Amino acid sequence: MVRYTARVSTGTFAGSQTKDWISLTLVGTRGTSPQTRLDNWGPDFRYGADSKYKITCPQDLGDILLIQFTKKHLLVQDSWYCNFVKVTSPQGKTYNFPVYQWIESSSTMEFREGKGITAPEDPLPDHRKKELEERQESYKWKEYAPGMPHCLDVNSALELETHSQFSLTKGTLFFSRAAVTLVEQRLKGYSTSKKSWESLDDIKKVFRFKRNDMIQYVIEHWKEDAFFGYQFLNGLNPNLIRKCTEIPPNFPVTQAMVASSLGSGTTLMEELKKGTIYIADYHILDGITAGRNNKLQQYTAAPICLLHLTPQHELIPLAIQLSQTPGPEAPIFLPSDSEWDWILAKTWVRNSHFYVHEAVDHLLRTHLLAEVFALATIRHLPMCHPLYKLLIPHIRYTFKINILARQLLISKDGVFEQATGLGREGLVQLCQRGLEALTYSSLCLPEDLEDRDVGSLANYYYKDDGLELWAAIESFVSNIVDFYYSSDESVQKDHELQGWIKDIFTEGFLSRTSSGIPSSFDMVTELKKFLTMVIFTVSAQHAAVNNGQYGNGAWMPNFPSSMRKPPPRSKGTTRLEDYLDTLPAINITCNIIGTLYLLSAPTGDAVALGNYPSEYFTEKEPQQFIQDFQDRLNEISRKIEKRNWSLPIGYHHLNPPEIENSVSI
Repeated sequence: MVRYTARVSTGTFAGSQTKDWISLTLVGTRGTSPQTRLDNWGPDFRYGADSKYKITCPQDLGDILLIQFTKKHLLVQDSWYCNFVKVTSPQGKTYNFPVYQWIESSSTMEFREGKGITAPEDPLPDHRKKELEERQESYKWKEYAPGMPHCLDVNSALELETHSQFSLTKGTLFFSRAAVTLVEQRLKGYSTSKKSWESLDDIKKVFRFKRNDMIQYVIEHWKEDAFFGYQFLNGLNPNLIRKCTEIPPNFPVTQAMVASSLGSGTTLMEELKKGTIYIADYHILDGITAGRNNKLQQYTAAPICLLHLTPQHELIPLAIQLSQTPGPEAPIFLPSDSEWDWILAKTWVRNSHFYVHEAVDHLLRTHLLAEVFALATIRHLPMCHPLYKLLIPHIRYTFKINILARQLLISKDGVFEQATGLGREGLVQLCQRGLEALTYSSLCLPEDLEDRDVGSLANYYYKDDGLELWAAIESFVSNIVDFYYSSDESVQKDHELQGWIKDIFTEGFLSRTSSGIPSSFDMVTELKKFLTMVIFTVSAQHAAVNNGQYGNGAWMPNFPSSMRKPPPRSKGTTRLEDYLDTLPAINITCNIIGTLYLLSAPTGDAVALGNYPSEYFTEKEPQQFIQDFQDRLNEISRKIEKRNWSLPIGYHHLNPPEIENSVSI
């Protein structure tokens, strides 16, 4: 007779404990143990319990390959969350079994030993095949809308399995904030008022008790041209601006128009040659269907904005045209125009920025792509696959938050339909155009910066911090990939990996070869680049476009969700009263500000980039790679915090402690 010791860890989520009977079976290279009920003196599997049990076998089992849990309920069936199991052999060798999931109902579940292993090297190919077949039966693709990435075939968040639900902490905080915000707005009479704001100062009352430094800074500086330009670099959607070397033919800006802004001693042509002229073009909005708010027609524009990088390194707007078609009814607005003409033109740009940011850069390029990466991972990579271990922390809560978005934000009666100038129809059109234009290189930060020719821009903190993070993620990913893939051939032969990228190409990018997204991997370097992009997208990029929504948008004139009057067709007609009547009504303003607050407030149980409390990797080498990654992120954080001390308003969105591992909010 030989005796094994099993150390079993129960989770610390609400309801992790169980009173059900749990039995354990060990499966080794030389045999299988008897099914042994895990039963010590007193209660077992309590909240946070870490208990040891003896497993007696008639003979040595050899190397332990997998364990089997059999769960039987007594009077009332309950779920059990198991963190991990560690099995120690009579010879003192320890085998690690990551579980980190809920075990529900009366069933038998199997878990592999923690060593990462790809399909060509696996001595138990039937086990991993069965695991993926079961996953693919439970997790299926569906089309949400034509021309948009496909998503998980679930209609309600209640249909999700337990392990995809929010924790009690996150769920309570999320829904209580929503309720409190709604009640607060009703008590103030804001949620039902369809009137215009009587004054700009009245807008401050919406967030009186939720004001922060960023909101205060925006209130004080939103009219300033320098702050307007700054937001293209470090505000929401810092990926739109690009260098302009030639004035577009549909934007007939002349030297005479911008001479006073450029100052004496230079010309527009000279500045173009020097590389100090930049452009933000919202052509993607041209012809997009506008929606209705409060049963009234809303309006959209497709502006073009020209900016100048001054010798003081400030990005200043030079000219704004609110249409893609030049002509007498599409005047070019200038800083020398009357105060409210110029402010209104800039506000139209900010409104267009809202649409492109929320629909394309936030929803499409982070949330929807994150779900594509997550679903392909669940469907094609078994738990023992090293890339499952790498990616699983980066898909936490993604299914849940996206299903809630489809239910509450982008549904036919959701926030986007009720409180933005696009409505759901315009949103879908914009996402379709966004996916058609999306390229692989635009998702890879170094290539995107080069393509937009903005690498030399000073005070571009998104660029500086983003490149540091990209390099850190790339180094971490490269170490992991090199540890498990010895050659290009080993990548080519991993049919699970090839199925993963094929699913992403087909279901996420709709088989568009023009996107540049690979449909297969031939080389180790290709795999490293793609994995770096995936992790950067769902962590750092999402933080960059999500975390500042409330800070930048709480002062509504800086980030209006709709415009109630059409773009002006002539100059000299705008007064403050006209401006207030163009901005969103009171109830629309409050709806959007409340939504932005919910989407960018701390989640309560966030797991920051580089932190992996669930130890899926059990070998010492990957664990060291994780430690190296964390050390590098800590160094990046120290540099960012030191820089921010010297700035009027710090750029925090890409500070590693403020970046979540996954798209979870």
